[in-house]
Amino acid sequence: MSVTPTYTGATVLDERGQRIGDVRDVIYDQDEQQPKWLVVRTGRFRGQHYVPSAGSYRTEASDIVVPYSVEQVNSAPKAGGAHVLSAAEQAELGRHYHLEGKT
Repeated sequence: MSVTPTYTGATVLDERGQRIGDVRDVIYDQDEQQPKWLVVRTGRFRGQHYVPSAGSYRTEASDIVVPYSVEQVNSAPKAGGAHVLSAAEQAELGRHYHLEGKT
C-alpha cells in the first residue's frame, strides 16, 4: 500500500534553511498526477505565490526544501484565488523561476 505524501500545511524552506512560508494548496500535473506547483503563503501581508515542486525534497521533519530563495519566491507572480494556472501564467512562472526546457 503506497501512502500519498501530504503537502498542505507543510513548512517551505530555501536551501539555506530560511523559512519561506506554508503550503496552502498543490496544483498537480494532469498527465502524471504529480505535484507541479505549490501555492505557498509567504506571510501575513505578502499573500500566496506559486513555487515549482520540481527539485524540492522533504526533510526528516517533513518540511519541504525548494531550490529557490525567499526573495525569488516573494517576487514571483501572486497566486489567484482559484489556484488555476493558464498556459500564459505557467509560461510567466517558468521564466521567473528559469524553468525553460525543464517542465
